[in-house]
Amino acid sequence: MGSAELFEKARQLDALADDVEVVVDTAAKVAASPDWECDNATDVRGALGGWKGKARSAAANLRAEASRVRGDARRAEQREEAAREERERERERARSGGRGPTAW
Repeated sequence: MGSAELFEKARQLDALADDVEVVVDTAAKVAASPDWECDNATDVRGALGGWKGKARSAAANLRAEASRVRGDARRAEQREEAAREERERERERARSGGRGPTAW
C-alpha cells in the first residue's frame, strides 16, 4: 500500500473514531433528562454510562491505530521519495552514457 492510501486509511480511522466516540451520546442525553422516567431508568442510565465509556475507549484505540498507520505512511512516503531520486539518478546516468562526473 502506498503512502497516499495509508494517509487516507489513517484519515478514515480518525473519522470513525470521532463517530464511535459520540455514538451513545444522544441516547444518554435522552435518558438523563428528567422527562424520561421509567421503572428501570437508573439501570438504563448506568448501562448507557458504561457503553459511553466503552465507546470512548474504542475511539482511543482507533486513534492509536490511525497514528500507527500515519507512521507507516510517512515511512512509505520516504521510501517512495528515495525510489524517485534513484530513478532520476538512473535516468541521468543513462543520458550521460553511463559516465559519472568527470574531474578536470
